[in-house]
Amino acid sequence: MKPTAATAPSPVCHPERSASPAKRAMRAVEGPLLSVRGLWERVNGVRKLLAAVLREIFDESAYERFLVRRQLAPSPGAYATFCRDHEQTKARRPRCC
Repeated sequence: MKPTAATAPSPVCHPERSASPAKRAMRAVEGPLLSVRGLWERVNGVRKLLAAVLREIFDESAYERFLVRRQLAPSPGAYATFCRDHEQTKARRPRCC
């Protein structure tokens, strides 16, 4: 039996043309969107790292560790105690050169 035009498989020479225009448009947009998403995730990661570094520099992380260690709630009195302890610790450190 000879295949007719209705039953014969049509060869797909250009698969990109066989998809609907909407699917082709989505395929074209996926690449840049993925790279923008990846870039945004990297920027967000750098922002979080910078925030953590600044918290260490300005003793916010040390204050939080102090509160957890002493089981205190944040308050002006707790911060004054932290500052006193922190200054005493700095004074006890040996100076180099």
